[in-house]
Amino acid sequence: MFLALVVGFAAGVALRPVVVTLAVPAGRPANCLSCSPPAAGPTVLRLLSGGCGNCRDRLSGAPWWLPSAVTAAAFAAVAAGSATGWYAAAQYWIAFLGAALLLVDSAVQRLPDVLTVPAAVGTLVLLAGAAAEGEPGSLLRAVAVAVVAGVLFTVFALGGMGLGDAKLAVSLGAVLGWRSWQAAWAGLVLAFAFGAVCALVLLVVQRRSRKSTLAFGPALIIGTLAVLAFGS
Repeated sequence: MFLALVVGFAAGVALRPVVVTLAVPAGRPANCLSCSPPAAGPTVLRLLSGGCGNCRDRLSGAPWWLPSAVTAAAFAAVAAGSATGWYAAAQYWIAFLGAALLLVDSAVQRLPDVLTVPAAVGTLVLLAGAAAEGEPGSLLRAVAVAVVAGVLFTVFALGGMGLGDAKLAVSLGAVLGWRSWQAAWAGLVLAFAFGAVCALVLLVVQRRSRKSTLAFGPALIIGTLAVLAFGS
């Protein structure tokens, strides 16, 4: 557990510039929220610099340690589940990219394709490796849950939920589906429960209206990590 926390914290240090670069509203160039006008220059240079190429702001004023803390917590959740082999690698992949997606979605309510697509592809590849090694689980079930989750959240998108949630649901559904249908169902129930609690808290504390939008990606990620940590 301690090793997972340390590795997760270090991974979060590398993840921070990615989060800073991507935490912008949809339709705007990759940059931080504090810049006006947007900074010029290749995105890769801003990634390597660890912040915005214009004002050097980091996640719009958020503490520098926040991405590391979130990633460390995600890695600790995976370690708590005691998974091994390729399946563990798939879970850590989800934890790593999921930490970035959680922060970006919380900041600007978007789940960038540059993170959701690698999350889905990498998870399925790692699960295929688990299947090739004969690890306990089912690749067929993982793919089936991924498809069902993607279709379900695409339907939800017609009612106002973002398509980014549908893309994220593919990778999360796959990693839970590998374990069991029950795990996939539990992840979905926990996600909606957590989302409802957050909406209620924001409604009371920040006095938001019932029509205010709320990022659902963090709830999906936290629900999945909770099942991975305690579902066994």
